[in-house]
Amino acid sequence: MPLPVFALALTAFALGTAELVPNGLLPLIGQGLGVDVSAAGWVTTSFALGAMLGGPVVAAATLRLPRKPLVLALTAVFLAANAGTALAHTLLVIGICRGVAGAMLGGFLGTAITVATGLVAPGRRATAIAVVFTGFTVSNVIGVPVGNLAGRADGWQAAFWIVSGLAALGLLAMAVVLPNREPAREDDGGLRVLRNGPLWYAFLAIALGYGGLFVAYTYIAPFLTDVTGVAPRDVTWILLLFGAGLIAGNTLGGRFADRSVVATVLVILTVLVAGLVALWVLGPVAYAVLVLLIFLGAAGFGMVPPLQSYVIHVAGTASAVVSALAAAAFNAGVAFGSGLGGAVLDIRPDFRLLPVLGAAVTSLGVGAFLLAYAKSRAPQANRR
Repeated sequence: MPLPVFALALTAFALGTAELVPNGLLPLIGQGLGVDVSAAGWVTTSFALGAMLGGPVVAAATLRLPRKPLVLALTAVFLAANAGTALAHTLLVIGICRGVAGAMLGGFLGTAITVATGLVAPGRRATAIAVVFTGFTVSNVIGVPVGNLAGRADGWQAAFWIVSGLAALGLLAMAVVLPNREPAREDDGGLRVLRNGPLWYAFLAIALGYGGLFVAYTYIAPFLTDVTGVAPRDVTWILLLFGAGLIAGNTLGGRFADRSVVATVLVILTVLVAGLVALWVLGPVAYAVLVLLIFLGAAGFGMVPPLQSYVIHVAGTASAVVSALAAAAFNAGVAFGSGLGGAVLDIRPDFRLLPVLGAAVTSLGVGAFLLAYAKSRAPQANRR
């Protein structure tokens, strides 16, 4: 992989830490703001909504801007938004700052994936995407646990100061190694590519498939303490298992997707559904939950490179808008999943219900993906 791809992955490390670090701190955030856990879940949901709604808008508005200044500017705004989160004292202000940070994530990913895939041969695109997303996966093994430890030791705000520092490192790395010379641009179709009907079914598959995981994972800290019986002090270390699964799934997902993207997606989604059902059944069994966290992490993030690669395949172009919309679809899944989980908890505060509900949502994602595949194949069959 070219060195600039790793610089983009380093910045993705900061973005991934920012997105998921609140999940292990929701009880503390709720206590600090004087709200319950389901309301504190909006710290995660607002970020995802920002990426879902703001990311594609940012990508479309900046489509023809030079890429290096663009990714640097997006990262700088992201850094400022995380600092604002650490300084805020109300859920409303935090929600706004998190929404802005999410929008920068969506815009950054759209551009970063376009840059990364443009630096490698077409047969290596999924692997290049996987390298960029490795920053997200490694953030769950290093960034999120460190942020959680800092948040528990010095207040939840400390986690967001750490994210700001990581963003500064990514900003410096990109400024140094990203090429100053703007590469020749291929015709990516602009916004015309969005008239592709099967593409929208693929986006729906991403949102539902990924969203099912976050119905449960957004509230994994109280699930582990209330259902599994884990001591609160051990939650951070146990989540390292989930992070280990992320690394394995992301790496293998990218490699297998370069061979058969459709088969890879179907296998991963099926494993995720099975893992969520098993978590529902075996939630009170501590050793089983420890193993399941690895499988859930592998399946949840293993789907990212192949699905991101699949939408590029369906669109027929590595457009920044298409990549941003794919990232938006992933974050739509986070927003929908965490919001649905919070709504269920408001009606019936039973964390054990969340995994089976998540399995149902991901199953709908499997159906949407099969529909996207059938719709994308139909024009080819008609031509024959």
